[in-house]
Amino acid sequence: MKHSLSLSTLNRCRSYVPGTALVLLALFSATLITFVPLLVWPQADGLIILVFTLAALLGFTLLQTRLQHVLEQVLRPERLTYQRVVEQYGQAAQNMRQVDQFYGVVIHTLRHSLNVRHVSMWVYQAEDSVLVLSHYNGELAPNDMSVLPLDVEPAHLKGTQAVSALPESALRQGWLALGVHLVSAMRWRGELVGILGLARLPGRALDRDTAGLLNWEAGQLAQVVKNTRLTAELEETLNHLQLAYRQTIDLQEAERRSLAAELHDDILGRLTTMALTLHNCRRQIASTPDQAAIWLETLEKETQDVNRRLREITQGLHPSVLTDLGMISALRAYIDLLAKQPLPPSAPRLIALTAQGFGNDRIANLRLERDLYHITRQALDNAVAHAHAEQVFIHLRWSESWVSVTVQDTGQGMKDAPEVLMGQNGRLGLLSMNERVRAWGGRLSFDTAAGRGTSVRATLPIDQPSPAPTHLQSFTQHLTRSPRELGN
Repeated sequence: MKHSLSLSTLNRCRSYVPGTALVLLALFSATLITFVPLLVWPQADGLIILVFTLAALLGFTLLQTRLQHVLEQVLRPERLTYQRVVEQYGQAAQNMRQVDQFYGVVIHTLRHSLNVRHVSMWVYQAEDSVLVLSHYNGELAPNDMSVLPLDVEPAHLKGTQAVSALPESALRQGWLALGVHLVSAMRWRGELVGILGLARLPGRALDRDTAGLLNWEAGQLAQVVKNTRLTAELEETLNHLQLAYRQTIDLQEAERRSLAAELHDDILGRLTTMALTLHNCRRQIASTPDQAAIWLETLEKETQDVNRRLREITQGLHPSVLTDLGMISALRAYIDLLAKQPLPPSAPRLIALTAQGFGNDRIANLRLERDLYHITRQALDNAVAHAHAEQVFIHLRWSESWVSVTVQDTGQGMKDAPEVLMGQNGRLGLLSMNERVRAWGGRLSFDTAAGRGTSVRATLPIDQPSPAPTHLQSFTQHLTRSPRELGN
């Protein structure tokens, strides 16, 4: 306490020294100005004395500014450092593209103005809980200690403090090994952004003005670092939005082409055949009624097939069962549809569907329910078409604040990373899933490797808690095989 009091008193006394010295110098100069002319030229008239006095006052005025700067530099270097840093900050901050240069200017100015051994800037990476050496100036050899773990509570890092006062930790030992004596927390709205480190010269102690300067500069650097991060995140978000916009257009165009091909190659061809059949029936019904009856019977079956196919297409676009009965019923209906039609050899033999937390309740947000259905269906289609799996497991879970779907197969795994496969060679299924998940602020993850299958998990936030989070439903469906495989 006595040491703190004496240090504070000393700092206050030091703050008065430049002004006191100038006052004494002014009194001395005034004495010289008044008496020197009389001593040198006793017989001088008043005009000569007046001219000499004015010249001496002008010289003293010019000299005073220079003397004040010298005294401030010797006795109060922190104040000059503050002025220099403010000037450099204003110049460098005008162009945020040169932010690295700005950091270098600030660190260099602090070191040379405060006459310290080295100054370092550490950026906090919260996801890894580490401090990374970003910039430094002076006698600092980081070697393999350019990354230090933040193994102390961030609350311990506030203001400007001595490293030796920190709790025992790897961070403290690392800074001491690097010769960092003082650290000042760079905080933005209470969030730890980084650390400003300083190594003082032997025999120099931390005073109030230096601590205040470091606190101010740490705050300015924190704002610049945070703004730089926000700018980078904004640019990344804009790039993602532009990419998503282009990919969405490509996806819509691919879906239109697929639908157009389906209608043209299948439905329109059948309708043309049906029209020709009706034309022949009209011409032959009077002369050969038996043949016309056969044609009409064939036409009736073809009409039923076209009706069924159109129903499948419309159900694929938006199944009515999804609107009427909900997602679980719609998925069961789709799996039943798969079981009733021949599938390629790559298709699984068994599909197991489990749903936890749904029961007879539905998600109130129909758009969320629709997107979750299409995500699940797309993941299932990928497994059926590409996995070469024996089994596919689908698990839906509705919790308090999120709803998820996991589709896992026992197949061959993906040949490339999912990020590489998205949109590749017209494969827009993964891209469609990713865009639907991101539209809700959710997460899409993949776990895959050659020979051990693929697991796809989509998690979406929901503001409707599950009314029965422990309720579990289970459904199993055996699929038919292709005619060629059944023949083997």
